[in-house]
Amino acid sequence: MRKLATLATLAAFTAAFAAPAGGPALERRVEETLSRLTFEQKVGQLWQGLGRKVVEPASGDMSGEKLKESFVMDVRAGRYGSLIGKRGVENYNIIQRAAMEGVGIPLLIGNDMIHSVVTTYPIPLALACSWDESLWERVAEAMALETILEGCNWTFAPMLDIALDARWGRIAEGGGCDPLVTGLMGAAMVRGFQGADMSDGLHIAACAKHYVCYGASLGGRDYNAVELSDDTLRNTYLPPFRMAVDAGVATIMPAFHSYNGVPCSMDGYLLRDILRGEMGFDGMTISDWGAVSQLIQHGTVVDGADAAAKALNAGMDMEMVSECYIKNLASLVNEGRVSMKTVDDAVRNVLRVKFRLGLFDHPEIDAAKVGAAVDPAANRALAREAAQKSIVLLKNEADALPLKSGAKVALLGDVSTNDWQMLGCWSTCNLSNFENAALLDGLKADGVDVAYTEAYTLTGRVDAAEIEKAAGQADIVVAAFGSYWETTGEGNSSSKIELPGNQLEVARAVKACGKPLVAVVFGGRPMAFPELAELADAVVMAWNPGGCGGWGIADVLTGAVEPRGRLTVDIPRTTGVCPLFYSQTTTGRPVVVNKNNPFGQRFTSCYNDVEPSALYPFGFGLTYTTFEIKNEKCGIVNDAGGAQLVAVADVTNTGKRDGSELVQLYVRDKVAKIARPRRELKSFARVELKSGETKRVELRVPVASLGYWTKGSYIVEPGGFTAWIASDSDSGRPVDFNLDPEIPAK
Repeated sequence: MRKLATLATLAAFTAAFAAPAGGPALERRVEETLSRLTFEQKVGQLWQGLGRKVVEPASGDMSGEKLKESFVMDVRAGRYGSLIGKRGVENYNIIQRAAMEGVGIPLLIGNDMIHSVVTTYPIPLALACSWDESLWERVAEAMALETILEGCNWTFAPMLDIALDARWGRIAEGGGCDPLVTGLMGAAMVRGFQGADMSDGLHIAACAKHYVCYGASLGGRDYNAVELSDDTLRNTYLPPFRMAVDAGVATIMPAFHSYNGVPCSMDGYLLRDILRGEMGFDGMTISDWGAVSQLIQHGTVVDGADAAAKALNAGMDMEMVSECYIKNLASLVNEGRVSMKTVDDAVRNVLRVKFRLGLFDHPEIDAAKVGAAVDPAANRALAREAAQKSIVLLKNEADALPLKSGAKVALLGDVSTNDWQMLGCWSTCNLSNFENAALLDGLKADGVDVAYTEAYTLTGRVDAAEIEKAAGQADIVVAAFGSYWETTGEGNSSSKIELPGNQLEVARAVKACGKPLVAVVFGGRPMAFPELAELADAVVMAWNPGGCGGWGIADVLTGAVEPRGRLTVDIPRTTGVCPLFYSQTTTGRPVVVNKNNPFGQRFTSCYNDVEPSALYPFGFGLTYTTFEIKNEKCGIVNDAGGAQLVAVADVTNTGKRDGSELVQLYVRDKVAKIARPRRELKSFARVELKSGETKRVELRVPVASLGYWTKGSYIVEPGGFTAWIASDSDSGRPVDFNLDPEIPAK
């Protein structure tokens, strides 16, 4: 496992990357296909349509015989290169049959299968908290099969946006604030979606999005402008995309926003110079929904024709939904504003993906073959495992957890019985089709003596009398806090990330009853809840854990499984500190805190009305046992694998239960040409330890990954560094080491 992380780390921070598999035979087929297309058919390959003409409006029936003949004729004529939306296998096969009978080119049919198809897994932000590459890959592979049976061969995932601001609603869709974790998760999901051979009929094309730095949108407002330096672009936001390209991702979706004034959809520096020129990407780019026509609203083009010219010339191969290409490319080529070579190159990129998917050889879905590979019971077991491993235990005083055998539990809050609220912002399933589990279901299934009383809703009423009565009849109270999943995801940025409604009144009422309180926090973003953290005896971050989430949470609360999740974002104390992230650049006046001034000394880099630290830092998470990391050492070795930083430490389970610790390696370059982050995650490893057991843990990191980008060049500077082998981004003892200028960094 760590070998994967080490290789991916190197890929993330070095300049040379291998292009996805191709070869002369594939390129010959691309050229042969391109040579027989008319201009109109070439333009058709560059458009992804809605396909709403597929079904007769009055029927709503998705059966094959209801396909509109006019739509079938358009497909046969080659007017579509792709469709968006689920079609079902029967319609999918009819569409592909028409395409092959006509122009002879199958369609890419894509949809947003982000964390849910039929089985709903935890939202990506939650899944990232497992820090488990194998889990990420297995989830994507299971989703690929279900996606095919929904009539799609392409998913618009994984999302690789680095999210530093909890106000941004789409923080739910990605891996968090760290380039390494996000990149490893993205690469693993690409491998899972696409498999070793994308053409085997059991995998789909992946799409890395949103290229690039979408998570840096001004004020955490969706679709807003981004202003940042090229150094920050390369050091923070590009690495996950480099790792996805290295993993062979088939397609990439540029973001809606403008980067330093230029919308990503028409930014040749990003799409041609970096993505294709530096990274060697030879797959296909596709715009986000209507993003080409939205160039008009950006104020960077005159009209749809101008939008088409600037987007295609910049390297945007396929246009999603809007019709700037199909309406204007003929006149643009005639006028010389777009060359035929540019059109042909874009079509080549589209065809290359279709050939790699095996669509020309096997255009139709073999439902029997795919269905035989799908195991619904195994998928639900995987969803439950994913929920278990994504849950983060943030606080546990007086051994409030795990729940004691035979204890009477009062369960409060409307989310506790709402299986819909387990699902998350990109859930696509129909709840009537299969069973999901809310928290009450899970506790009952695990044999807990539990009595449910709603008592309050997340945004509405609080009935103190109901709370007092329920708590009075119980030994311990478990209560659901947080936000509804509809408040996160696309278009759901928020100016406040504190707990909505009157939820703190609930915590105060429970504590007034003198009963222990276990707070289970749901939602799709890190929320600010310092008072809840103070009042509760235990705090569990459950996120939106998916359809099997109720079972997974209960498994953790009862101790049937050990808490394993670790944060991939910092949890703030208040909205006003956003954006907040552990790897902030050092300043000339670092914050100084002492017992007389916990908010930070004046004239240092801090707010004077809130503690400067995160409520819970990146990498943090508790278990039901305790660990000690000691005898930390770091040094440089130069062996057959090249120059590497080797970090070792002894990890001891000092508690009474068996458990696992996630050992994290952070590094800081002490003196550099530009100010560097206070810490950067470079590697991690999970170690399983029995009570009282000690193991020696070794983490190896290529010296090449200790460098950084500045002024368009990647450099690794000799000199002094500090490392921390720690349990989170705020803990650990510093260990200094030196990088000798004579040691090669390649």
